[in-house]
Amino acid sequence: MSPNDLIDRYIAEIGSYLPRKIRLDLKAEILSTVEDMLTERSQKTGKPVDEEMTVEILKEYGAPWKVAASYQPERFLIGPRLYPSFLTVIQVVLSIMAAITLVRMGISLGQIGLTFDNVFEAVFLVITDFLGSAFTALGGIMVLFTIVQRFLPEFREKSGEWDPYQLQESTPRNRIEVGNTLVEIISAGLAIVLFNFFPQMAINIGYHANGSWWIGVISTGADSIWSTTILSHAFFDYLPALTILWILIILLDVALLSRSHWETWTRWSSFGLKVVVIAVAGFMLAGPSLVHISTEVLITGGFPDPLAAKLLANFAEQGTIVALVITIIANIVAAIRLLIRLTGRNLSPTLERFAHP
Repeated sequence: MSPNDLIDRYIAEIGSYLPRKIRLDLKAEILSTVEDMLTERSQKTGKPVDEEMTVEILKEYGAPWKVAASYQPERFLIGPRLYPSFLTVIQVVLSIMAAITLVRMGISLGQIGLTFDNVFEAVFLVITDFLGSAFTALGGIMVLFTIVQRFLPEFREKSGEWDPYQLQESTPRNRIEVGNTLVEIISAGLAIVLFNFFPQMAINIGYHANGSWWIGVISTGADSIWSTTILSHAFFDYLPALTILWILIILLDVALLSRSHWETWTRWSSFGLKVVVIAVAGFMLAGPSLVHISTEVLITGGFPDPLAAKLLANFAEQGTIVALVITIIANIVAAIRLLIRLTGRNLSPTLERFAHP
């Protein structure tokens, strides 16, 4: 094969990886560079350009796809800045889904005879459902991070001259946790949709005609002879306030992502929201029960085991109280950290570690 044929094939292969609007100019530039390299090598060695020399030069210049990539900006769905947060969100979501799957598996195994066939079928169905849900969740997370990558100012591809004066102060106190922020947005968004538009799916408990019972975020089945939501009317009385609070949290988180760092006004806004969350959780803790489950309700509805009904009712009641207490404590700690950041200047090492968001 002649040197010219090799070069023509090489340039054509590079061109196949280049955008059409810049292809001709870059092919001409690369061809000129390769020809100059061949001329220089020929003069240096005192040998005429032949097939062997051409192959050697083309290998040095690089594989066609690598050469083409060097002339284009780096492209990715999720860039290196967002990738650690992407992994964090995936780990959190999959951990929650795995915990729910284990609970469902335990409930399923408790409803059937523990023969090999029954256990194998129940485990297989639960795992299959988990894998399907996991792939769906991963797809949704990927879409969310792709949107963040493309549209938020900090992460989208920038053009024009870079100005060092545009750099923000890079300190731990000013950085935002992208992964945690996105998890908060997703959680608040799901809560708004679930409780406002699908209240019938908001954590139900039911009893089937075949003698089995279930707990989960599912709608009432046709073969259920009894079912009820675990949440009481008292919870839905708080729903308008909770919905407004969730919307404000989402708006603040979007503002944080768009600005890429903490500022005084965002800290004050976050502090105010923490105070509101503490107040609402306190009212909910002091008010009527947020769960509709009691031993009497379960037994009247046909729950098969009175002792299990009592344990389940106590678990639901105490679990709600514990969740509210944890919410109050966590937000008090977060509010104190924000207040220290807003008012403190010279902090001791101990306070510095505590106040770091």
